[in-house]
Amino acid sequence: MSAKKIKIIFVCTGNTCRSPMAEILLTKALEKFSLKGISVASAGIAAKRGDTINPKSAHVLAEYGLEVGEFKSKKLNDRMLREAYAIVCMTEKQRDYLMDARWNALRKKGEEAEENNVYSFAELAGYEIPDPYGKDIEHYRYAFEQLARGMSALIEKLGLRSVATAPKKRGRPKKQITSKTEQKTTVEQLNFLGD
Repeated sequence: MSAKKIKIIFVCTGNTCRSPMAEILLTKALEKFSLKGISVASAGIAAKRGDTINPKSAHVLAEYGLEVGEFKSKKLNDRMLREAYAIVCMTEKQRDYLMDARWNALRKKGEEAEENNVYSFAELAGYEIPDPYGKDIEHYRYAFEQLARGMSALIEKLGLRSVATAPKKRGRPKKQITSKTEQKTTVEQLNFLGD
């Protein structure tokens, strides 16, 4: 019998820019670190079901060799709120809204939450992800780079290594290089994107 998969859901407004990029990045990171038993999805608070990913988001992902596939936007629903191991929002305002929505979704089914599982990206990585929608490609690159920089922190703070089924590695962990100065992200800096 197989173990139940842990579900991580990234949430933004329309599920066409930030949250799909985050979904693809975390999926790639989990593959790179051989963390199994975790499913990753994305949804939007105000998404129109069935929209494709924003072309600028797709372009930035392609620049880093990441494929979008057959992505279609989804609107966040009560079932997702109830079943997710963790819900990661791009902003604190979205987190506050979804904390209430999750409690209401659980109450409708007569369930009670033992602990919060709705987080802002800022809680996990130290900064929010600004919405690039309607802006130039550089804003999409910036959002992507910020998402990519935060993936290791997200994996650690959500405890994904401990809930995943992964082979144990021996040896000293690699240091994460961080800088307070803004810099152009390269594939080499995104340690989980390389081979």
